[in-house]
Amino acid sequence: MDRLTELAEMTFHFRVIKDEETIVAFLMGMEENQQYNSMNYTWISERYESFYYIDRIAVNEKYQRQGVGLALYNDGQIKALEMNKPVMACEVNVKPMNLGSILFHENYGFKSVGEQDTEGGKKRVRYMIKDLI
Repeated sequence: MDRLTELAEMTFHFRVIKDEETIVAFLMGMEENQQYNSMNYTWISERYESFYYIDRIAVNEKYQRQGVGLALYNDGQIKALEMNKPVMACEVNVKPMNLGSILFHENYGFKSVGEQDTEGGKKRVRYMIKDLI
């Protein structure tokens, strides 16, 4: 919880969806030039001058496949466009494979721009970009 709070404080775009008192979902969006020590954020930063990076999104299992994630992505895209960010960026696991997430991102207009091993090769991520401008 401490790490999540720390990340939320450095995030330039943080959205939470609640159902009464239950947190249904959240999204954390980062931009360039933030002091964020993340291998994935660094990969994006080294390749794009200006961006809206979706650092993390979580949807309560009970609310999945109900458009909640799409609503958060739409909100993030609006924020990115307001801030004149030319791209939205994210990473998706390919080891272990997260085919549902890959398909969601492709359907939303993201394209693959590279891959990298993480956690000493235990995981592999695919970097994806959606052009906005």
